[in-house]
Amino acid sequence: MPADPVMRARARLFLFNFERELFVHVQQLERRDQARDASKAMDKARSQIRDRLTQLTPIFIKNKYMLGEDFSMLDVAIAPLLWRLDHYGIDMPKTAAPLLRYAERIFSRPAYIEALTPSEKVMRR
Repeated sequence: MPADPVMRARARLFLFNFERELFVHVQQLERRDQARDASKAMDKARSQIRDRLTQLTPIFIKNKYMLGEDFSMLDVAIAPLLWRLDHYGIDMPKTAAPLLRYAERIFSRPAYIEALTPSEKVMRR
């Protein structure tokens, strides 16, 4: 956590919003039910994730990482979702290019590559 109380509060708010607005939809995508209603729910979950991630894009126009120039727990929290975008069938729009460059910065970290399991490595094209 950041030393500054304001940045700590900001990090907690980001984590709370990730859980409420992003990760809840990931649970739907992980279920992979075969029913027709599940297909509609999965499409809705994909669009919700795409929209929420697109809303984060302006952060990465100015900053290298979520909270500025320093790698933080926020980057660690969002990285697995970004890694699995292709696996979940989520296509990001061209306007999300700064977000995708940010994701590649995270993925290029040696510790990130070492932490991946074999099944996670095949999730990405």
